[in-house]
Amino acid sequence: MPSETLWIADENSKPLLQPGFHFEGDLLTNRWDIAELAQGKVGRSFYNDFHLEELDRRYRRIVYSVSKEKAVVHHIINQAPRFLGEGGELVLLGEKQSGIKSYAAKVAERLDGGKNLQKYGNDYCSVNRVEHPQGGTPIGEEDYPQLRSLPELGGLYSKPGLFGWNKIDKGSALLAQQLTTELPKEGAQVIDLGCGYGYLSARLASLGSFHFTAIDNNAAALLACKKNFQTQGIKGVVLPSDAGAELESGAADLVLCNPPFHQGFQVEGDLTDRFLQQSARLLKITGTALFVVNEFIPLLKKGPRYFSEVQLITKEKGFCVYRLRP
Repeated sequence: MPSETLWIADENSKPLLQPGFHFEGDLLTNRWDIAELAQGKVGRSFYNDFHLEELDRRYRRIVYSVSKEKAVVHHIINQAPRFLGEGGELVLLGEKQSGIKSYAAKVAERLDGGKNLQKYGNDYCSVNRVEHPQGGTPIGEEDYPQLRSLPELGGLYSKPGLFGWNKIDKGSALLAQQLTTELPKEGAQVIDLGCGYGYLSARLASLGSFHFTAIDNNAAALLACKKNFQTQGIKGVVLPSDAGAELESGAADLVLCNPPFHQGFQVEGDLTDRFLQQSARLLKITGTALFVVNEFIPLLKKGPRYFSEVQLITKEKGFCVYRLRP
C-alpha cells in the first residue's frame, strides 16, 4: 500500500514534485525546498537530518534515490531494518555514477540477504527484504547523527551529511581573507546565504559586532551552524530557506555567499543566478554582497543582470571573490 511506504527524498527527487503529483505515503527529506514542494502532494512531509525516529512508525517499504553524500546513504541503510521490521523492503534507486552497485552490496550485507540489483536503461534498482528484525552487520557511517568540534575547523562544530563537512572550503577561506578590508559598520545586518556549518559567519563575527541571519537548505547544516552560533556567542538566527526566498527584502547591509553549483549529481546552471537574484533583493540600496565562486562560473557576465557594480577582488587557486553592489 502506498500509505505504508516511506519515500526518502534527497536532492535528486526534486524534479518529481511537480503540480498534479500525488503520493499517499510519507516523505522524509533533509532539504527545505523539497519539504516545501511536497506540501499537499504527499500524505505526510517531514524535514529533518534523516532522523527516522521522529516519524514514529514502521513501514512496509522504504524507497530511496541515493544521495551524493556517502555518509547519508550509509546512515539510511543502517537505519532501515529498525523502521521496516521483518519482511519489509528497502528499495534503492540510482544511476551508475551514484555508486548504486556498491550500495546494493552494502544493503545485502546490512539486511543479511543476497544482492539484488536490476538495470533499467541508465538506472539501477536494488530491492532487498529484511530477513531478520535486527538485520546484519551495520556498515560504517562515521557516527552520522553526532555533531563534533573539529580542530581542522578551528574548533567549529560540523557533522557528516554536509558537503566538505570536515574541512574548510578553499573558496570560503579565500573570501574570509578579504573580510578585514570589507568590514561593514558595527551592528550591521549580515546574511550568510547558504551558511553550511557557519564558517563565514564565525570568521566575520571574530572581527566585530554584527547581527547575522544564517540560512541553508540542508538540515545538517542548520544543526551545525546553530551549535556554532551558540558556542561562539554569535548574535543572530539560523533559519531554513531556499536561497533566501523567505527573507524580507532590503534588510541586509552585507550578504556573504559561496553558492553551490551542483544539484545532486548534476551541475545546475541556474543555481548561481538564483543566489545572485536573491542577494540583490535582500540588500539595502547601500549594501554589499561578497561572492566566491569557482573560476569557471561567469559571474562577471551573470552579475550585471542584478547589480550595477560587479568587481573582481581577488583570484586564487581556481576561485574568484567578487564585490557586488546594487
